[in-house]
Amino acid sequence: MKNKILFVVRYFSITMLGLVVSLLQEMCAEQVEAGFGKIKLNGLMQFWYQNDNAATPKDTFCLRRAEIKLSGEIKPEVLCSVMIDPAQVREDDNKRKSPLQDFVVTLKPHKCFSIDFGQFKIPFGMEGLESSAKLDFVERAAVSSQFKWSDYRDIGFTIKGDFKVGNIKIQPTVGLFNGEGQNKLDVNATKDIAGKLVVEPIEGLHLGVAHYNGKTAANETDNIRTGAEIKFVKEPISVYGEYATGKSGGKEKQTYYLSAGYKITSSLQFVARYDWYDSDMNKKDDEKHEDTIGLNYFIEKHNAKIQLNYVYRGEKATKVDDDVIRVNIQISY
Repeated sequence: MKNKILFVVRYFSITMLGLVVSLLQEMCAEQVEAGFGKIKLNGLMQFWYQNDNAATPKDTFCLRRAEIKLSGEIKPEVLCSVMIDPAQVREDDNKRKSPLQDFVVTLKPHKCFSIDFGQFKIPFGMEGLESSAKLDFVERAAVSSQFKWSDYRDIGFTIKGDFKVGNIKIQPTVGLFNGEGQNKLDVNATKDIAGKLVVEPIEGLHLGVAHYNGKTAANETDNIRTGAEIKFVKEPISVYGEYATGKSGGKEKQTYYLSAGYKITSSLQFVARYDWYDSDMNKKDDEKHEDTIGLNYFIEKHNAKIQLNYVYRGEKATKVDDDVIRVNIQISY
């Protein structure tokens, strides 16, 4: 009897997700009227369940993301976008946050060259710059989730290139930022500089390096990091990883991870990741690692999917019971 009930609940959940995605796609397919130019609406909804023995609360449901994005085109050379996330404004936080995520004005004087002004993710890291809707895992690796070195927004501008030399695709990016983070003004006399270079020498192979150098807060604390990334995709297999080292918060830090995915069927993917990090290299036995295995069930590609992750946490010092189970139910349109 219990198995029948579970089957009915699972079938009902998947059916409802499919219906919601179909409805949203139908709504978004209609022309959105704009005051001038073209307007496009996108969104991302993520409902999480998390059981984390090291967190408070330990066992909770969470409205992780409720992103709403408007993209506009004044003309092909002038673009803009604004994204908000009401889920980031939580009543139980000590300090209320602004829902503003991205605010971008883009000028494209040439097909191979563009300039972004506003607030957006700094050009550092690979997984951190990937859309949250397209992640292989429920949560990003430590370079983003622990160190906040990637998947990190700031106010400033970037100059980006996108061109080919022969069959080799090259994407350089350089930018200047306040260095204080999302929705914050600068509080010191220096600007932070970030640069990244991505090369794709052959189809499916992605190679990248990045560097960030700046000062944070009025006392101008060093905020420096260097990273490297690699990714290879040949269906049904994907393998990728990152390495980063630097100094932030007055501490020297280091991290790396290696991830792999295998598409069992068109709708089911197995993923695994080894994620190592040291939050204070001058502190003895501070290294930690997280070993994650998971399944991704694609109802409608990344537009509707269910993710299940189990995370084993290991410490070089005394072992504690801090393993994690995460579930993500997602709709993206």
